[in-house]
Amino acid sequence: MNLKLSLLFILSLLLFSCSAKTKSDSENNDVSNSSVNTYDGEVDNEDISNENIDETNIETNTLSSGCGLADGTYSATVGYNNPETGYSATYTLDVDVEDCQVIQINFPNDGYLDQDHISAADIDEDGNANVDGEDGKTYEIQIDN
Repeated sequence: MNLKLSLLFILSLLLFSCSAKTKSDSENNDVSNSSVNTYDGEVDNEDISNENIDETNIETNTLSSGCGLADGTYSATVGYNNPETGYSATYTLDVDVEDCQVIQINFPNDGYLDQDHISAADIDEDGNANVDGEDGKTYEIQIDN
């Protein structure tokens, strides 16, 4: 009989200790969950103020750097030279400018020379560019004011 009592006592101790540990773990989880969800409702305005915006990084598309011309189409005086034939002439034509480069020469009959036929050329601060074309042809461009 003593053996049965001893086994019953040991079994009771085991059950009691397991139940106490489960309750303790549950209370700890409740405490840690409540601390994670704390928020006082205040926002630190210094972090989101306009003073922290670096105005030098704001980009504008109005002017390209260097030549002072915005991207677009401009009237230009175009000096054409074909060294193979010796023919040269001067025309007033529209040219397309992108990133301070002449990228296309437009003709009145809706024809054009684009980057398949000419090399893009940098425009200097005076509005001048020297464009190389196919077969050694050259185009001296002066953007009209």
